Amino acid sequence: MRAGDPATFGTVQRRAAPRHCRAAARGGRPGGRALVSAAGIAGELLLTTGALVLLFVVYTFWGTGLQTAAAQDDLRDQFQQHLLSRSATPAPAETDPPEPEPLELGDAYAILRIPRFGDDWERIVVEGTDPEDLKDGPGHYAASADPGGLGNVAVAAHRSGHGEPFARFAELRAGDVVEIETVDGVFRYELDDAPDGDSDGNVIEATELWVVDPVPGEPAGTEPAEARLTLTTCWPRWGSEKRMYATGLLVDEHPRDDDAAG
Repeated sequence: MRAGDPATFGTVQRRAAPRHCRAAARGGRPGGRALVSAAGIAGELLLTTGALVLLFVVYTFWGTGLQTAAAQDDLRDQFQQHLLSRSATPAPAETDPPEPEPLELGDAYAILRIPRFGDDWERIVVEGTDPEDLKDGPGHYAASADPGGLGNVAVAAHRSGHGEPFARFAELRAGDVVEIETVDGVFRYELDDAPDGDSDGNVIEATELWVVDPVPGEPAGTEPAEARLTLTTCWPRWGSEKRMYATGLLVDEHPRDDDAAG
């Protein structure tokens, strides 16, 4: 060809593509499209599952905490009403104080203070330890003793979720003080057996209920001679396979300071 011919200068001849290439360009084989669709559906399912798991985690550790905080406010008001009702019922001279009204499960029972968890740490304890009761805060085993009395005052609470009141349970040490305030007074216990900072300390099976017996470790029917306290929670920190516990002995009790409590 002659130099400068537009048909040859700077022009590349185009050849027809093979038939199999033209078929691929039109969308490929049906099996390939099915694989792509299946992969897309699987991806969407994984994303949906991940989102649901994330929502569950947020609810468990944040949403339940908000619900428990609101319940604690209501229980605090209820406890104050118990105090007012008790003080508004004068007892006859030289007689025992009037008996308080029986508590229903879920009612405000006492104020629990544990300085190891913080100088201003306190929670309202509810009567009962059913799951519905423990959603609102620490629970008093209804069959256990009352604070100040002979026997074993037993209290349980969550370590995770629902405000995680016992989140720092493993930090408890022998010698720590635990204070319980009821309508009858303020009762101070000193721990004599605790995890002592060991995340695996004082762990027992969930079925070992002897720790909340009137005299822990002794046969049923043994008469208590001491006023004791047992605290229990779930183990491990983010599970509930077993239980962790701490025990203490009553070392002091005194009347409530109504002015300070109000």
